[in-house]
Amino acid sequence: MKVTVFSQISIDGKLTLGSQASSKPLFKHFDDEDMRFIHKFRGEVDAIMVGRNTIVTDDPQLNNRFGSGRHPIRIIPTASLDFSLSSKVLSSPEHTIIVTTEQARDHAMVDQIRAQGKEVLFSGIDRVDFKQLFPLLEARGIKHIMVEGGGYLNWQVFNLDLVDEIMLMQLPIIIGGSETTTLTDGEGYQDIDMTNAFKLHAFEARTHYNFLHFKREDERCSAH
Repeated sequence: MKVTVFSQISIDGKLTLGSQASSKPLFKHFDDEDMRFIHKFRGEVDAIMVGRNTIVTDDPQLNNRFGSGRHPIRIIPTASLDFSLSSKVLSSPEHTIIVTTEQARDHAMVDQIRAQGKEVLFSGIDRVDFKQLFPLLEARGIKHIMVEGGGYLNWQVFNLDLVDEIMLMQLPIIIGGSETTTLTDGEGYQDIDMTNAFKLHAFEARTHYNFLHFKREDERCSAH
């Protein structure tokens, strides 16, 4: 299964203005053509994955609103299930998979989510186990996932070496802030030999942003 991390970032790698903040202010820099680029890619993948924090702060619909492409399956990993039943990913008709843990199997939200016609998967005991999850998703016919995560979700997939390519829309702005969400947060690496290596595949200076496309240094499209 192919995994693409797709993000809008500042020059200094920030995704938001502040910790746990919405990413929507960054999108003010984009015009309709830029948004079509994002949605066109959504229409080319099988699924899009975002974390629970994105659902709470942005309440995105995560569909393809431009062009004739398909709507991706929406995948939301969350151990807490702490988000509103009125969230667009639950209230709109597109296919949604909520991924949670075995400890949450008896959580009241599980039945409520299913009552809205959405699917619930269990992976991991007390934290979502992505190594276990990805084969489950592939068994459902998902061959290409677009990860539009925040720093924590992105760190999970990078740390487990699940990412095949990175596509970045880099805005010409500096945000700063030691607590501001970056492309990857989490605990990070203390050993350079542990880091993930990627090779710049394409670069294009566009009107409102720079587009950077990185692929795995070994050009592997992994089965994970």
